[in-house]
Amino acid sequence: MNTTLQVRIDKKTKERARKAFRASGIGLSSGLRLFLTHIGRTGQVPHEMFTYDNAPKSFMKKLVREADYALKHGKRYTDVRAMHREILGEK
Repeated sequence: MNTTLQVRIDKKTKERARKAFRASGIGLSSGLRLFLTHIGRTGQVPHEMFTYDNAPKSFMKKLVREADYALKHGKRYTDVRAMHREILGEK
């Protein structure tokens, strides 16, 4: 049996979340359902709950190191389709 969940949230946050989910190929409702299902199944929030503005300095340093490494040593693709073909093992 399904139930309805109503959430009050500011317009800017809703739009950002909608865009993020859309970039992953899912809608806002499906994204929230996925998020809540994960929490219900594991009993844990899937990611640390901080934003770029309030992230711990140790996390930011690690993020910068990883980005620098990826820029120097990461594989480059001519387009997204080429990257997906490689990930899926297609020619």
